[in-house]
Amino acid sequence: MDCPKKIRVKINRLLAIASLILSGIVSLRAQPAAVQQLQNTEQLQSQQNLLPVLVGGTNAPELYPGENEDIGPQRILRVNPRPDHFDVLLDSQFFYTDNANFAETPNRIGSGIFVNTVQAAFTPPDLKWGTGKFAPTVGFISQWYNYANNRMSSFDFEAQTFFVAGKYSRGNWLFGLGANYTRLLSQENYDQTYSEFLPAASVQRIFPLGDKLLFAASDQVGYHFTTVPSLFGSRSDINDRLDNAVNLTLSWQVTRQLVFQPYYRFQFSNYKNNTAGTSDRNDYLNSFGVTLAYYFNRSLSLRTFFNYNIKQTDDPFTPAYHEANGGLGASLDFKF
Repeated sequence: MDCPKKIRVKINRLLAIASLILSGIVSLRAQPAAVQQLQNTEQLQSQQNLLPVLVGGTNAPELYPGENEDIGPQRILRVNPRPDHFDVLLDSQFFYTDNANFAETPNRIGSGIFVNTVQAAFTPPDLKWGTGKFAPTVGFISQWYNYANNRMSSFDFEAQTFFVAGKYSRGNWLFGLGANYTRLLSQENYDQTYSEFLPAASVQRIFPLGDKLLFAASDQVGYHFTTVPSLFGSRSDINDRLDNAVNLTLSWQVTRQLVFQPYYRFQFSNYKNNTAGTSDRNDYLNSFGVTLAYYFNRSLSLRTFFNYNIKQTDDPFTPAYHEANGGLGASLDFKF
């Protein structure tokens, strides 16, 4: 082999290696571990709070005007009344996941994760609207994610979210419309690594199954307008996507203060661009879980939970994964 040919071979090898490295970098940008962790944690917390704090021994809301006069008060699970003006939530949870980096076997990294949340919201009184009620809210959430495994600790991050939402309830139906802006900051130097604007709409139907049993089905659709720092001319909106999530939840009031909640969630995500930027991308996330929560009163609660996630994708550079996690959490909710 002559010298020029050897040089061409070496150049081709270097270009191939560079292409693989670049594909890996773009893949990380298209599926940042922090973004996936935020999404999965939000899904878990939304499941745990799909129905507001349940308080036993209270009267059920009337399904139609004058119902209680006909058959007397119906004693089933009931959601707490909304606060008059403000809601401040402090939440802390620790859980262990066997796949903190959302990788395929054998590259998975197990780690404990601490998630601490502070939320403040303005919640004016419900407004009567026809035969239903409209409940607006606006607020701010700050969450700190810290990994116990040193191999993941460099990925510690903070999520800051501003949100505005409105919910319209009529009978056993609940309709929601809102938007939020979220940005992720590295805890090491507080550089912004990701941001998104998310408008979303949802509908929920509650089915009372007995004095202490409820079934809820809901669907939520939202579009993520995202930004990541530009790198090598790659798209900063590579994470733009449409999400559609279906939730099925059963809530059983075991005792006056103990609530058992198994659930199933399916989420379909359509990305505007796949990692290579050659077409769109479709992800499918199946989540199964259960939460056991103990409510000391309307402000303080403890919970333990377990869930299992299965993700599939048609993007060749994005790993499909399985993830199991479980842990403990505590919430302190001040409403005034």
